[in-house]
Amino acid sequence: MASSRKYLNYTTPWGVDLARVAKSGWTPFLIHESGYQHALEDWNHSGVDSPFWRFYYNPKPGCHLLFQGRKIPLEPKKAVLIPADTFFDCCGPVQACHFWLHFTTARPGVSIPAAPIVISVADSLRAMLTQLIATHRQRPTPLRDHRLHHLSAALLHSVFATLEIDSPPALPERIVEVLALIARAPHSKLSNAFLAERAGMSIERFIRSFREHTSQTPAAYVLATRLRLAGEALALTDKTIDQIAIETGFPNRHYLSRMFARQLGSGPAEFRARQRVRKGL
Repeated sequence: MASSRKYLNYTTPWGVDLARVAKSGWTPFLIHESGYQHALEDWNHSGVDSPFWRFYYNPKPGCHLLFQGRKIPLEPKKAVLIPADTFFDCCGPVQACHFWLHFTTARPGVSIPAAPIVISVADSLRAMLTQLIATHRQRPTPLRDHRLHHLSAALLHSVFATLEIDSPPALPERIVEVLALIARAPHSKLSNAFLAERAGMSIERFIRSFREHTSQTPAAYVLATRLRLAGEALALTDKTIDQIAIETGFPNRHYLSRMFARQLGSGPAEFRARQRVRKGL
């Protein structure tokens, strides 16, 4: 006869309830690419920008980033975390021994300045980087790529754990569900009335609550999400601009182009062309 279960609660008086932290924390890391090259010949690229985050680490010194006139060396004791939509130059006066991660993440209610963040490489982080680089040097197999994915995610969690950023209050469950819906179905008609109904609130109360917890109106958040997803699709897929417009909730490519240029400073075609030139950074 099976014994009865004694532990039915998700939490105990002795542990730390992390569910509430998760609701107010970073969205999961969507890792687009993990890469390592021992000797990149020409690592000089000006005006780099992208809709995703980057993590750079060079096991050998000699190269640097240039951000608003500030020189940021890439060296064994320092790594650099670069938020989305940050403009910078890659400077490679020597061959670049270069490890990188391209990924997407976000944190509702928190504004991250578009500027590189220098990370000190402590022994624990260096050990993870060494393991990742060693895994990259292995023969390509599905198992190796599986390991790269998990090791890269572990590295990002370790890096983000060092960031000293004020934590916002936990988001209400209703707002969390609305944010998930926006990310999952950007092509839907995400009007204030529709989102308020999904949240079980009046329109006025929903707009007030949404703005309180995300620092944006629902309409501004929806537009920013659609543009971010459109930027990712332009940079990472070969889908047509018309297809991307439909999938991300814009009525047509012309409206997408107008909003994209207004918010990001260039049209979708120009943005995609720049990304293709810089592919592999």
